[in-house]
Amino acid sequence: MGSIHTRTAGPLGLCLALAVSALAAPPKRALTHKDYDGWRSIASLALSRNGEWLAYSLMPQEGDGDLVVKNLKSGKETRHVVGALPPPPIPDPTSTEEPPARGIRVLFTSDNLWAIATTYPLKADTEKARKEKKRPDEMPKTGLLIVRLSTGEATRIDRVKLMQVPSKGGGWVAYLKEAKPSAVDAAKPVEPAKAQEDEIDQERRAGAAGSSGPGSTQQFGTDLVLRDLSKTADSETTFENVLDYSFARDGKTLLYTAGSRKTEENGVYAVTPGSPAAALLSGKGKYTKLTWDREQSQAAFFSDRDDAASKSPKFRIYHWDRKSSRAAELISDATPGFPAGMAAGEKGSLQFTRDGKRLLVPAAPPAKAANDGESDAPGVAAGEKVLMDLWHYRDDLIQPMQSIRANQERNRTYRGIFDLASRKYVQLASPELATVVADDTGTHAYGADDRPYRRMVDYEGASSDIYLVDVETGARRKVIEKQRGGSGASLAWSPDGRFALLHRDRNWHVLDSASGTLRNLTAGLPVAFFDDEDDQPDDPPSLGSAGWTSDSKSVLVYDRYDVWQLFPDGSPARNLTESAGRREKIQFRVARIEPVDEGEDNRYIDPSKTLYLRGESQETFDTGYFSDSLSGTNEPKRLLWGPRAYRVATWAREAGVLVLTAERFNEFPDLHATDATFKTLKKVSDAGKQMDAFLWGTAELIRFKNVDGVPLKAALYKPENFDPKKKYPLMVYIYEKMSQTLNSYQAPGPGTSVNTAYYVSNGYLMLKPDIVYTIGQPGQSALKAVLPAIQEVVDLGYVDENAIGIQGHSWGGYQIAYMVTQTTRFKAAEAGAPVGNMTSAYSGIRWGTGLPRQFQYERTQSRIGETLYSAPHKFMENSPVFHVQRVKTPLLILHNDKDDAVPWYQGIELFLALRRNGKEAYMFNYNGEFHGLRRRANQKDWTVRMQQFFDHHLKGAPKPEWMEKGVPFIEREEEKTNFQTIYTGAVQ
Repeated sequence: MGSIHTRTAGPLGLCLALAVSALAAPPKRALTHKDYDGWRSIASLALSRNGEWLAYSLMPQEGDGDLVVKNLKSGKETRHVVGALPPPPIPDPTSTEEPPARGIRVLFTSDNLWAIATTYPLKADTEKARKEKKRPDEMPKTGLLIVRLSTGEATRIDRVKLMQVPSKGGGWVAYLKEAKPSAVDAAKPVEPAKAQEDEIDQERRAGAAGSSGPGSTQQFGTDLVLRDLSKTADSETTFENVLDYSFARDGKTLLYTAGSRKTEENGVYAVTPGSPAAALLSGKGKYTKLTWDREQSQAAFFSDRDDAASKSPKFRIYHWDRKSSRAAELISDATPGFPAGMAAGEKGSLQFTRDGKRLLVPAAPPAKAANDGESDAPGVAAGEKVLMDLWHYRDDLIQPMQSIRANQERNRTYRGIFDLASRKYVQLASPELATVVADDTGTHAYGADDRPYRRMVDYEGASSDIYLVDVETGARRKVIEKQRGGSGASLAWSPDGRFALLHRDRNWHVLDSASGTLRNLTAGLPVAFFDDEDDQPDDPPSLGSAGWTSDSKSVLVYDRYDVWQLFPDGSPARNLTESAGRREKIQFRVARIEPVDEGEDNRYIDPSKTLYLRGESQETFDTGYFSDSLSGTNEPKRLLWGPRAYRVATWAREAGVLVLTAERFNEFPDLHATDATFKTLKKVSDAGKQMDAFLWGTAELIRFKNVDGVPLKAALYKPENFDPKKKYPLMVYIYEKMSQTLNSYQAPGPGTSVNTAYYVSNGYLMLKPDIVYTIGQPGQSALKAVLPAIQEVVDLGYVDENAIGIQGHSWGGYQIAYMVTQTTRFKAAEAGAPVGNMTSAYSGIRWGTGLPRQFQYERTQSRIGETLYSAPHKFMENSPVFHVQRVKTPLLILHNDKDDAVPWYQGIELFLALRRNGKEAYMFNYNGEFHGLRRRANQKDWTVRMQQFFDHHLKGAPKPEWMEKGVPFIEREEEKTNFQTIYTGAVQ
């Protein structure tokens, strides 16, 4: 412990430093690839409840970052090193768990005296441990930083994996320690430590701190420390063998579950700070899923204590009243009404209704006993077991989808509801109606059944029939057929449960839970509430909803520009923004800028309070904030407006202080403090200073028409030292509509696509045009938009027409692959993860989800609008491989062998067609990579190679060796090592 790694800067010292640095500032230079690692971003933003203190993380892309703690009144700040972020986790589509977060957590205690943050190991410490081949349990671990706000003094605690601060409980913190490193068997060699992200993933999968051995499901806890920060000296209490814990918001009760090697000590314990732990339930078995109600007057959890001796023990649900000294059994498989053949499903979640009167319960078939590693077929050796899949034409879902969803299905639970007063249990969900959604009170519920439409998922997406479910009897009645969306999650209950809002047939409806009837709320209104600019062949989506008012009397929805108030009782709809949005071409959207407090009932829109709106001009992309009212008839009042992207980041819970970001292409999204009037913005972070040393650029809007005469926009980016008398190389980046990115800051960094900041800093013009589509002509639609956009800029007189390049990925990659078969406008092109042949891609698989790609062509982005069998000519007309003889443009392709969206054989088909016809083409496959590059070493490598390709063709730079000679397979390891050393530095 101690106050190391702390940096302090007062206003006077900061001003002097700025003055000295301004006198000695070197001339600006262009960005290089070596600038990426140290580029910092703001995250993990927090405000103290009184609005006096601001804290945030300032993290580089690689290397050690800081926690910045600032007093908003005095301007004094302290900085504390918080270690290096681990690489982003690679999501596992078969997992039912979220990957670990990549970032530190920052919290203030409710007494406004302390800032608490998690930390990562220092980069140097991690590298040193790897070189020393430390075991994973010996590697540096995450920790905790406690900052005394009055002095800036920091205390560090090592090997902490979880922490909680009671949101209204004063100066307390509870943190769970990592397990101590295990003893080493000297006879066994030490295995090299794995990467840090692998260690984190391993620990997540393992549960808490460890298990009793291979194949065991017993989990052992670690030390939980409860610390009273208000004491002048350290005041800590340690509880052993803790697996999980939950600190009540008022700070008066700490619950935890224990997993001990002395199994009789397992249990759920309650702690009143300052007093010993008291067992609420204990004994051999598992205890899991501590769940409070909203008021935190009661809690529930699972345990298999009473069946722990079984090979496949059944769980029961226990209930604890906070006034009681013991927990009591609440639900088991013997509870009247509980479905036969099922038990409490501990892999699901418990949830109290909003009023705490009912408990939503997961039920599931009991877990099967482990087979102790024996083969399913006696006498058959493990290596001789048959592994196969049968694709049956009557299967609801094809085998890849079944495989991806296998863990989800194994862990599936079915929701029931238990009334705590009457002690009555009613089963709501079942395998026939797997998804059931209850309202806040638990008095109304609907279910979604997707079974009739599962085979249609292949070619038209998911749908479900919607049923109302009687929570008193479990009876069901079908009320809606074929609601798009599958899970039924698009229905939103009103706070009182009387109505559920849904969008279908291009209109907003409410489902009346009393009568089971639908009422159309927007038919006959003079505007569209669906996306009337959507140019995909599927039904257009809604333009969105802001949600229900807290009195359940109305719901707020959007047209393209304005906010409307709809009334389920049939009262006339109101345009809340008085059509000002449509008249001024400003898109208004409700801004929920006040934090939602889990202990309060403020999740809905309070009709008595000021309604805040965020506005964005659809003509210029200027943004700002407005105030309005549900009771008045005035137009929205402008509070803040300008040529930036403004976004509220956070609001102090007990003060009128809020913090927002303001950004443009050439303006870092620094933090600004203001109040609810938005009158004065005070800049309170200076991370944008890192841009001062570099040439950047400007962004402006270009207007053009496509070949069909449709008015469109494009974002044009110019170098900072732009001279209209010079000729510049032009880089075009495409996807669909792109002009809305005009005011977006883009940090320099490696990635899958060209980095706007890097290319503009290095003397390129960058153009991002909008594209609109005609169904059946996706390739030609792109051509009809992109070429006129380029010509609009060429006509301005400063584009080198012999140096125009284009780059795009996925859908952008397909369009580029098509366009180079139709035009010679481009000197060089890169197509990432492109579809080369629509006829074969049509029945390809999106391996990330297991979903067939047919729906994309018939219903969504690929925009053919027909089946391959009814319109084969359209698939062929839009497929690059059938037109490669025309290609004159050197083409660089990126397509990876684990692409989880576009099967990588599409890249192979395109490359082989180009190769067969003698066209200049290069295809990169980063082994084991996905649709977009996820490993930073690969991102760095690709970013440099793509830059070399374009610089050679567009700037006349020397051809790199890989373009000249290729990379023979037998030499690839050596080539990559040499390349990384020369061009990007050694990659870890």
